Amino acid sequence: MEGENKEFLRYVQVRFMKYPQNNKQKKWNEKAQGIVEYALILAFIVGIAAAIFAKGGLAEAVSDAYFQISKTIAYAMDDTKEGHQRFAQSQLEKGLKQAIESGKVVLGNGGWVELDLQTDPHKDVKEPVNGGAGGDVKVNDKGYKYFTTLWDAANLKTNQIKLDDADKGNWAGVRIEKKGDAYNVYYFNGKSANVENDAPKATYQDTAAMQKLFGNGQAPATWKSKP
Repeated sequence: MEGENKEFLRYVQVRFMKYPQNNKQKKWNEKAQGIVEYALILAFIVGIAAAIFAKGGLAEAVSDAYFQISKTIAYAMDDTKEGHQRFAQSQLEKGLKQAIESGKVVLGNGGWVELDLQTDPHKDVKEPVNGGAGGDVKVNDKGYKYFTTLWDAANLKTNQIKLDDADKGNWAGVRIEKKGDAYNVYYFNGKSANVENDAPKATYQDTAAMQKLFGNGQAPATWKSKP
């Protein structure tokens, strides 16, 4: 299996990261490309079949299978604690962006939304998640009420994305804030098992304070929603 894993990683690097290739690499790529892609398709089909059998829903099965394959590829490309955390945060970011672009979440200038993964289960939902919003925020055409509505709007399951064992005792989150005609995307990481232990309400509501305390020196990214 170790040799097969190395070959798979080599394929991913050549196929997706577009490293310079010599003639030998090109020949190997052409030979291996079809095999690996058929294997991924087969894994996808098997994953869907298993999920349908377990849960009985095609849409949910496709979603679960796609998530697991995305996770497997991401971990193959960066199998470190930091890489795993980046994957988890990328899923939160993707979900929030899709919710904004679809109109399920609407932010006025200065409004923000955040989704968090933590170690401790939340007292209300019994899953290791959290979140919040501030300023002018509407979710499904209604004023923001509770963080679970953000998870629903982002089409994310509170029991699907979790921190790895290496991150136990920590939390990680993604915040998107409207600034003029663009958005700032913040990536937060804390050292407590619960977001609320690290960031009391007054701190959590202050994006500048959150960035200073939990941004780990990483500047926010600028994002513009598709018209």
